[in-house]
Amino acid sequence: MTEPTDRANPRVERTRLAILEATLDELAEVGYGSLTIESVAKRAGASKATIYRHWEGKLDLFADAVSTLKEMPQYVESDDRYESIVAFVEAIAEHIAHGRFAACIPALIEASVTDPAVREFHVRTSAERQAYGAQVLEAARAAGHLADDVDVMAMTERLVAPLFFRRMMAAEPFPVADVRPLVDAVLGPHWR
Repeated sequence: MTEPTDRANPRVERTRLAILEATLDELAEVGYGSLTIESVAKRAGASKATIYRHWEGKLDLFADAVSTLKEMPQYVESDDRYESIVAFVEAIAEHIAHGRFAACIPALIEASVTDPAVREFHVRTSAERQAYGAQVLEAARAAGHLADDVDVMAMTERLVAPLFFRRMMAAEPFPVADVRPLVDAVLGPHWR
């Protein structure tokens, strides 16, 4: 990984960011299995030595690049807990429908099936994202809208799984207009 002192140098940071961008472009185009340090170097206009100066190898570069995509989707929180949940799920629907994250999901899943280190990274970061979503449901439970025995982690899975299923299996985004009916279906029996 890049030394903190290197990041203070604007030229080094520009090169590092160009390499991360090139890595994401390669992942979206060819997947993890066909991703090579050589192809990233060529796309970034950098040398292999420069890449190896900042990353130990393909997995380290991959993890660093994908971690730039793992930002939590931002949503507008409301005083109305139901509306906050809808806004959160809509933000995820938008996040996985467009852009690099959507294009790199298949590469991440492919890599996690074949590479134990990628699997560990994917499982860990997915758990972090799920916990982030569970906080939205936990706030609704704290406000008395969900029973104390509701498993907010499992409910978070039920809310976002259809979005990922549609993206991965149907190769099309989950319509944001369908989020509210999904939230109603998942929360309905548990909402007060």
